[in-house]
Amino acid sequence: MRKMFRTSVFLLCGLGSANLLLPCGDKFLSVGRGTRLQQAPRGRQESILIYANSASDVPAALARASVENALRVAGYRPKAVSLAAEFERELSQGKWDLVVVGLADAEALSKRGEKVGILPVVLKATAVQLKEAQKQYPVVLTKPATNDGLVRIVYDSLSSWTRILKTTKTG
Repeated sequence: MRKMFRTSVFLLCGLGSANLLLPCGDKFLSVGRGTRLQQAPRGRQESILIYANSASDVPAALARASVENALRVAGYRPKAVSLAAEFERELSQGKWDLVVVGLADAEALSKRGEKVGILPVVLKATAVQLKEAQKQYPVVLTKPATNDGLVRIVYDSLSSWTRILKTTKTG
């Protein structure tokens, strides 16, 4: 009788902790769990404007990613535009935390003196152009992005620009 009691207690303890002993990636399939970038952050509501100018590298860099959906799931408020008039209207009307643009548009935006973070997309550039872009901007998108890669790059860029813009306001 005592042996049967021990066996039943042992089995109950083992069954109760079965969810914690899942192999490899199975634990991410449990309710309420997931990787850090798959969970919507609390309190993050940065606005991101994406200018997919057909003459720039932006459409090619973001072709493999469902851009607006991936950024929205990560907690951002994205808006994509493709016409110059729309881009100018959105820049003048909205308060954007980050603007994703091609290199030529990034340089023009920098010269305007807008207080906004800029994430330039540089796919087809010479080594000299790329080096200059990396000196001028804290983060540069240099290869086509997947959903997770895009979210990471946007996060890194926003973090860098937040520090830069805070130091220019105080200094």
